Amino acid sequence: MAKNLPPDFDKAAILKGLYTAMEFGAPTRVSDRATFFTYIEEGTEPRDDDGVPFNSTTRRARVPKSTQVPVAIEFIDKTDQQETFGYVQATRVKITLLDPDYQKVKGFNYVVIGGDKYNYRITEPPVALGAIDVWTVHVTAEDET
Repeated sequence: MAKNLPPDFDKAAILKGLYTAMEFGAPTRVSDRATFFTYIEEGTEPRDDDGVPFNSTTRRARVPKSTQVPVAIEFIDKTDQQETFGYVQATRVKITLLDPDYQKVKGFNYVVIGGDKYNYRITEPPVALGAIDVWTVHVTAEDET
């Protein structure tokens, strides 16, 4: 937790204001908002600590679990990269999340925004707004990874 905060620092009020700003900038259709997907293993058979079934003949089913949380999104086009067939611009998205929401999607595999799929790339170390941790995650368009 941040030190030397003013005694009247109201974390709940600040979070409420930040969520209002994120909602204000979010797409009007819920289906176009950032939806995070994490693969989970299905099955009830006994497994080891890594989720691998003890019985090697058991088929593993990976099912994507979806979660929507408030985010701020910034689209970034990387500097042109010359390839043998010309120049390619990799479409990246920078996603900003407040700590309570980041903890809900931490470890996600991909995110769908406006119908486009973006694969996880990297998470920056958190920065703080007073007593609120802020996380920045980078993803890359599926067809450009």
